[in-house]
Amino acid sequence: MSRKKNKRNVDRSVKYAMICLAGTRCMYCGKEVGSEITWHHLKPRYAGGKDTLENASLLCSNCHCHIHKFQWGTDVYRQLTEKILQNREEFTGREWEFSFD
Repeated sequence: MSRKKNKRNVDRSVKYAMICLAGTRCMYCGKEVGSEITWHHLKPRYAGGKDTLENASLLCSNCHCHIHKFQWGTDVYRQLTEKILQNREEFTGREWEFSFD
């Protein structure tokens, strides 16, 4: 069975809300990608992450693939996520709560 068949869908209302707040720029590299924007859980589901705005980010497919080369809890994953968090605040114009715990 392929991975796509096992993949759970993201709550589309949460994804839409984040797009309304932030637009369709990648929250890592800043590139405008329009309808090609992908949803990324800051804290992955396998680590207990939920489909919430606080745990949401939007990435281009290149950046999304890059961050998933690393595991939650590693220094590299944390550094990448910190950049996403900084851009997310800039793109949305609001502060967010997020914890690496």
